Amino acid sequence: MTPRRVLASILLAGLVGIVAVVPAAVAQLSPIGGVPREAEPAGKTRAKPFRLGIVATARPEAAVERVDPFRRRLAEVLDGAVAVTPFPDEAAVIGALVAGRIDYAPLSAVGYATASRLCGCVEPLAAPRAADRAPGWFAILLVAADGGIASVDDLAGRRLAIASNEAVGTGRLPSMLLERAGLTGARGPRRIETDGPAEALQALLDGRADAAVVWSSLDGDPQTGWSRGTLADFVAAGRVEAARVRMVWSSPILPLGPHTVRGALDEPTKRRLREMLIELDADPDVYEAIEPAASGGFVRVGAPAYRPFVDLLTPPGEAETPPETTGSAPKG
Repeated sequence: MTPRRVLASILLAGLVGIVAVVPAAVAQLSPIGGVPREAEPAGKTRAKPFRLGIVATARPEAAVERVDPFRRRLAEVLDGAVAVTPFPDEAAVIGALVAGRIDYAPLSAVGYATASRLCGCVEPLAAPRAADRAPGWFAILLVAADGGIASVDDLAGRRLAIASNEAVGTGRLPSMLLERAGLTGARGPRRIETDGPAEALQALLDGRADAAVVWSSLDGDPQTGWSRGTLADFVAAGRVEAARVRMVWSSPILPLGPHTVRGALDEPTKRRLREMLIELDADPDVYEAIEPAASGGFVRVGAPAYRPFVDLLTPPGEAETPPETTGSAPKG
């Protein structure tokens, strides 16, 4: 799995746009396609179907057909009808979830944070894992091994290569976390914006920067740059030896986007859905129908795991307790 696919569920280039668009989507929902309600027999009341929302940027009918194995599994678990409605983008899905027009949707991490900020009415059930079953990824800060930088405290006035804020997961989010770690004002480095983590690491290697923000699994052998990430790609391509750089900071673990439900859903139903997801990789066809990119199975996840993403959307005056960050490289 490529880094692009691993990060696909959180790198929403339109973060600002999604926050601006969703309130309008709540007021004026217009899902494309969907499952029409059949006429009710006279004198008979049918139970309302459980409503699953999905993103279908093109060919909504094909998207509904693709997720049908998952829809049928949901129907079995819930012992009732399940309707699938495709939406043209994630903003429309979030709008429908916030407005109570759907009950369940797979969201990106930023999408979940947006819904949480808008209404506080959503709850994450479980999050998919990458192919190596890592439950998330980390933003990390690398420096030259012989550059004289031992911790983030040594970065004051130094040059920091980092992706632009248009890249949510590798630019905007780590910038916020580093600021929460104290790298602001006189203690802050001089920012050098790049097109992405690979360019940031290359700037460090070329001597154009003193530190670089990249991403990593922080799993596996550090001598190979760990199992996945920017450094791992450079080492595998023969562009650098891992010993040339050293990590001096990492973010908390950042999970992939969760499967999300309305918080008002009853607890037994939430429990059944969560258990279904945890066991779903035992049935590859059903799993692939709803999670074609992250193939490592699901892991239980709660709202606190997405606190960095929620804080990213929270105006400074409203910020609550900052997320836990590490001021130095984690042990191991």
